Amino acid sequence: MKTPLVIAALVLASCTPAGGPHINPFWSPERQACVRDGGHWGKGGLLQLEMCFPHYADAGKACTASTQCQGMCDAQTRQCTETFRFGCQSYLNDVGETAAICVD
Repeated sequence: MKTPLVIAALVLASCTPAGGPHINPFWSPERQACVRDGGHWGKGGLLQLEMCFPHYADAGKACTASTQCQGMCDAQTRQCTETFRFGCQSYLNDVGETAAICVD
């Protein structure tokens, strides 16, 4: 009687991705895609809405303009940002000039 249970457990275990992020099948498709792509799901902005905070592959790379980054080029560190940011910040625009933006 234990054999069918062991076989069922092995079959179910083989469906789990090894080493990948945990994806809950009850999450929205947007949340699943966010986590699958390396981002994290959280609340942000003044309204604290749930959203994806993507992880940019070029985070920390040296930059002189935002065109060199998936996100923005931070004006203070001269590095590509890791994810989407809320609040006020200075960045290097597409031609490398310092600009400011407030996102809420």
